[in-house]
Amino acid sequence: MGEDQFPENGFDADWDQEFADELLGSLVVIGITYQDAGGGTVDQKHFHGYVRSVDPNEGVTIKLEGDDAEEELTLPPILDAFEPAEEGTYTSPSGQDVIDPDFVAYFTVTMPTN
Repeated sequence: MGEDQFPENGFDADWDQEFADELLGSLVVIGITYQDAGGGTVDQKHFHGYVRSVDPNEGVTIKLEGDDAEEELTLPPILDAFEPAEEGTYTSPSGQDVIDPDFVAYFTVTMPTN
């Protein structure tokens, strides 16, 4: 195996293995906002899929569904980003419906200054 994708001991100093185990196999809705260095929104991406693996060093790997089926997305190992989803239908900007996901997660990526 190659080097870990994330720093030693991951990002989460208070890693909760019980919660990590709960995430495995769950259906998640993910929103990622990309900002410029000044905080302005440059782009937004929306995904959904099933959690395939959760590791404090490798991150959270999602097997994507819908338009992105057959792809995987690896997120940072930040368990605090995952919150229980409210019951109901989540509709992405592209019109994909996700019914009763288990969790939602939102990330913001800020571009460095040049």
